[in-house]
Amino acid sequence: MNLKDALMNIPVERLISIANFYGITVPCDSQSDNIGFADDLASSISEHLLVPANALVAMNGLNEEEIIALRLITLSGGGRGVVVEQCHQKLNQLSRKWRRNGFKVIEVLINRGLVFLKREDYRQVYFVPQDLRNILTDFFLASLFQTTGSDPSRFNPRHLVDHAAPLRHMCLFLSYLRKNEVRLTQTGTIFKKAQNELAVLVEESDVDLDQSLFPVRYPPRLAFLIYFAKSKSLCEERSDTLRLGSQANAWIESPYSQWRRDLYDYWLQTFIAQDPDLNTMYWIIMNSPENSVISVDKLLEEMDTLSTSHSSHGLDLRVERNLISMLEYLGALDVAQARGETLVRVTPMGRALFGTEPWPEEVFDTYIYVQSNFEILVPCTVEPRILWAIDTFAQNTKVDQMMVFKLTKNSVYRAMLHGYTPDLIHQFLAEHSKTPLPQNVVYSISHWGTSYGRIEFEDVILLKCDSDELADELMMSPKINIYLKKKVGPGYLVVDRESYESLVAALSEEGYMPKVGAGTARVVPKKATQQT
Repeated sequence: MNLKDALMNIPVERLISIANFYGITVPCDSQSDNIGFADDLASSISEHLLVPANALVAMNGLNEEEIIALRLITLSGGGRGVVVEQCHQKLNQLSRKWRRNGFKVIEVLINRGLVFLKREDYRQVYFVPQDLRNILTDFFLASLFQTTGSDPSRFNPRHLVDHAAPLRHMCLFLSYLRKNEVRLTQTGTIFKKAQNELAVLVEESDVDLDQSLFPVRYPPRLAFLIYFAKSKSLCEERSDTLRLGSQANAWIESPYSQWRRDLYDYWLQTFIAQDPDLNTMYWIIMNSPENSVISVDKLLEEMDTLSTSHSSHGLDLRVERNLISMLEYLGALDVAQARGETLVRVTPMGRALFGTEPWPEEVFDTYIYVQSNFEILVPCTVEPRILWAIDTFAQNTKVDQMMVFKLTKNSVYRAMLHGYTPDLIHQFLAEHSKTPLPQNVVYSISHWGTSYGRIEFEDVILLKCDSDELADELMMSPKINIYLKKKVGPGYLVVDRESYESLVAALSEEGYMPKVGAGTARVVPKKATQQT
């Protein structure tokens, strides 16, 4: 809601009072029920206050408590507003005047047209209109960044930049489900062996399971990926197993920017949306000047006057686990430790996800190294869809900066079950290998492929006749032999299972009266049906 709309929602008497406060001329013949008059007056007040210099003048004369209240309502929750009761409690807490009605502080701001009331989810909320908030935000944030800013020369990221990590981990997680039957316990959790294997793939460090906020206790990163995948139908629970979901292949083919956006939006909804204090800190950090460095510890001190929670207990821990570490993992923050302080700097990717900058160009590695010992060396920054393909026909044996995959007869066979052919595997490796393919690898892939399909299963039924002559007679009948595959022995004929009912009907029509086994579906002959 902009300032003019907010002004139009208040009584005309208050509108006139605000205009008089700012010295705006009010027509003498004004009518309280004249909509046109209210519209003109709201426009005049809005035009006056939306001049940055006038907005700053409007704050002249406010005492410290009133400035703190305006700052709180402007910045808390990313500018979404503050619930009235929470605002009053916070102001009383800061002033240590526990019996004082916090509304008296806010009333001054309301009378100046700086703060307004709205109803949201059955609660009254104080808010600053969007266009006015943009002006006040610049003022308050400029002061806040001076306090919380740090020298960029002290900034040395604690981890090597691994922008591909979340995409790589999702790719390996989904590929694991594609290749393995992941059984679930009676409580719906993945068995420990599979958990450990998945934790290695997503490079999960040893952590306390109490750090996870999800209902099922997995390590935090694994929990995040599993529940994200479930939310997008990338994996599904069926028959006590966790399997690849119906949307997995389509998601793999979507742009990588969409992968990042989906992961980021899920994190935002899961960790931030329901935590006003984290929302405030996240919004402030993401609005920091380009290339600036922010001290998280100093920002936490500022949260003493910005937190709307009655108690800030546990905020430090939530900030590190759910805000800083997660944004670092998603590629939105660079994080450093210096002299006991945690320092952060927003990356171009983070600003793109936040919506303040265009999407940066992403460059992935597209090459691999195929060794004569059947190992494939794959950089961790390889393009995710290349990784998805390699993990189809090779077995991952090592997760590191340079991942190691192994080509085996079984891994190639498994790929063929998913539609690959030796020629496709050969072509893919030749296209992406940094060096020519070793001849023994080329030969082995081709040789392993020749064994595929030499044995296959057919779903058939054996038809038993009481004599070899009867079997020959059935094979000679033009109305019956169309349902028979071949004779396999004296008195035995092979029938395609799908043709069973049609064969029974044909035999009945020809007068053979076949014996149908107990529990087998009975088929009424067509002639008999016509006679009834």
